Amino acid sequence: MKKLLFAVTTFSIFAAQTTQAGPMVRVKALGSSPRGQYVAFEEFGYQDGKRIPYSKIRVRNMWKNRYEGKPVSVFGSKKSDQLNIVRDKAKGLAANKLKKFNIET
Repeated sequence: MKKLLFAVTTFSIFAAQTTQAGPMVRVKALGSSPRGQYVAFEEFGYQDGKRIPYSKIRVRNMWKNRYEGKPVSVFGSKKSDQLNIVRDKAKGLAANKLKKFNIET
């Protein structure tokens, strides 16, 4: 009985925390240059409190420990916008930048 009570209590706490969670943000490596000097990262998710999707793509110079240029950012205009469409648009806009650094995704 103690195990069941513990499981129910734990689940209740977890459910309460997930319903009031902050923004959903993920970071994904998109690819790298052949020698590994440049790596492209995508940060994507929903803006805090607004639930509007966004995607931000950056290129990092791993040898110099810095980002190259400004990030490519795409934000949805409303809550009903789909995250996958926003991400695809950002990847399309970043294609030339990735090609410049010889990054294949």
